[in-house]
Amino acid sequence: MDIIKQIEYWIKSAEDDIETSDILISKDKILHGLFFCHLCIEKAIKAHVVRCTKIVPPKVHNLSYLIEKTDLILSESQLMFCDTLMYYQLEGRYP
Repeated sequence: MDIIKQIEYWIKSAEDDIETSDILISKDKILHGLFFCHLCIEKAIKAHVVRCTKIVPPKVHNLSYLIEKTDLILSESQLMFCDTLMYYQLEGRYP
């Protein structure tokens, strides 16, 4: 596996998702926009998972679980924000 290509893939995909989120939120599609915000952060964290573990990240959406697989250190407020986004991820998938 090409680690650099994997990281670039996750970052590019995260950039696309944040752009989509911006468009959705500007069109008052808030729930869908926040769902894409979660996707963006999930994919950015998955880039870090690849960087730290040198393997393909697990096919999960739980941000806290993914963060544990990295060397990222988040503040309490950042962790709470991730927990809040988990709600929108679930609502986006299972309304």
